[in-house]
Amino acid sequence: MLYRDVIYLHTKTDSFQDVTERVAKIIEESKIRDGLCNVFVKGTTAGVMLNENDRMLIEDFRKLLATMAPDEHLYQHPENAKSHLRAAMIGNNITIPVADGKPMVGSWQNIILFEFDVVNREREVVVTIYGQ
Repeated sequence: MLYRDVIYLHTKTDSFQDVTERVAKIIEESKIRDGLCNVFVKGTTAGVMLNENDRMLIEDFRKLLATMAPDEHLYQHPENAKSHLRAAMIGNNITIPVADGKPMVGSWQNIILFEFDVVNREREVVVTIYGQ
């Protein structure tokens, strides 16, 4: 069986949002007990990752990504190249096992959406569950 839903988010420049609970609710609503859950963010300037939602760790990620794709760099794509590059480093989707109708994440694992674009956005996060 396949089940799909979309999470709609308003994001602000250089922000992050924890969507773990919303994804868990969609899995519950799907009635799928065992399978896989894919979380995919539409767009090329946002990313999604599975990691600890700790404010200081998030800041460490920001600093690391800013080092790898600095704000003050002359890019070929002048508008928001840094946003595309940072999003590509994080990735646009993750897949999580589902067991007993729940996401199989570790104690400190959260599903985090990062917004890297230089303007606020309306984002769509597509959650697809496949299983039985």
